[in-house]
Amino acid sequence: MEFVTTIIKALVIAFVYLIAGPALGFMIKGKDVARRITLGFMAWWLVRPPSDFTLTLYSVKSYRGHAKGFEFNFLEGIAIGLALAAILEKRKDFKWLPPGLVPYFIWILVSVVSVVAAIDPIYALMPAVKFAKMSLVFLGVFSALHDERDVKALMRGFAIALLVQLWVCLWGRYAGGGYRVTGWFEHQNPMAMWSYQIAMPILALALAKQTSRRDMLLFFSAFGAAGLVVVLTVSRAALAALGLGTIIVVAASFFEGFSARKVIVTCVMIVGGTLVMLKAADTFMARVEGAGDDSPENDLRFVLNLQSKTMLNDHPLTGIGWNNYGLANSRPLGDEYSKILEDWEANRGRAIYPENFMQNPLTESLYWLTLAETGYPGFIAFVLFFLVIFWHSLRTSLMFWKSSLGLFFFGLLAALAISALHGTVERVFTQTKNLTTEIILCAIVARGAYWRAEQKKLNSLRRAG
Repeated sequence: MEFVTTIIKALVIAFVYLIAGPALGFMIKGKDVARRITLGFMAWWLVRPPSDFTLTLYSVKSYRGHAKGFEFNFLEGIAIGLALAAILEKRKDFKWLPPGLVPYFIWILVSVVSVVAAIDPIYALMPAVKFAKMSLVFLGVFSALHDERDVKALMRGFAIALLVQLWVCLWGRYAGGGYRVTGWFEHQNPMAMWSYQIAMPILALALAKQTSRRDMLLFFSAFGAAGLVVVLTVSRAALAALGLGTIIVVAASFFEGFSARKVIVTCVMIVGGTLVMLKAADTFMARVEGAGDDSPENDLRFVLNLQSKTMLNDHPLTGIGWNNYGLANSRPLGDEYSKILEDWEANRGRAIYPENFMQNPLTESLYWLTLAETGYPGFIAFVLFFLVIFWHSLRTSLMFWKSSLGLFFFGLLAALAISALHGTVERVFTQTKNLTTEIILCAIVARGAYWRAEQKKLNSLRRAG
């Protein structure tokens, strides 16, 4: 039966990538409205459960890591259509290697080297395939963004997704009686990160004077929805990230000048945020009081990071293998590193039973996970990729500062930078929905970098003439 299921999955995957995706490209070729609807749908679909748009071959459901098998994401099929449409239109702004994609591929190639030290090489190839295919999303979104109207169509999709997510969370909280709701995510923390990461560029668009009143109301409502979702997750780090990002984006907007819209929106946010936090104060206080002792002797995160550090010291050039952390830190294959956790538990007076350490938790830090699995080379390549994206975001924001795109790209920079900081305590890239969203935002930055380069050429010609 499993063989038959695998064949059916393979046929569905082949249909999406080889037939449906290309067919979409022919259908939307030269049709601006159809392309924008596709972009909006692509963003909205991310609010749905991952099972709605992914299929996995060689699935290891109980495994915790970057990938639980060879995952195929149907948004990549949509991206194939978007890229093909641009190719068929023979657009001069189509690029096979958009800004930022080369360092992305370098990171993947450097990380794949860790396969030589992997306990299970197949597990190391799983994220390689997953991240390599994600370049299709990067290329597809980049190809479909022809002008500012396309950017807004994409962000409208995200805005509607946030509003839908709020409804799901409210239902889970008040109709389902949940405490820390997860919505259509696997865990509340990734949902909180996804919400605030989208909220920052959406807030930037809401504050821009060039944004229509209708879009302003949609974007501001979506920002409010994101804030409420973060509060409903009772995630302290996400709430702090949202607050910091909001302050940064709002403060930056006033550098463009004061306007009635900005003042009104800011005042509404202050009043609304205060009322929400007063309502949620008891819940957050209970969360803080229940957090327990976070000293090294009692903080699980400390010992998991210690495991990671030991793995890095043992394998500084290759790590213990991409996506192999869950194997290397658990019995029966990772007795050496499992013992670190076992000794920590023993020092706390716990009885040690080997069968309880067969699936140990992973470090919550994205960076310690990267260091442990891919060594220093993989970590450096990973950081360099994001530094390139940050640099493009900043330069594009400065180039277009006097337009609505300037503040928008600054909002993207704030979102990406703050989520990167949040990565010190959260494994951002291991969740498919967060990864896909991150790549979409990077693709928007890449298109902005292209526009900046073209604008710079145009300015040079004007000065020469």
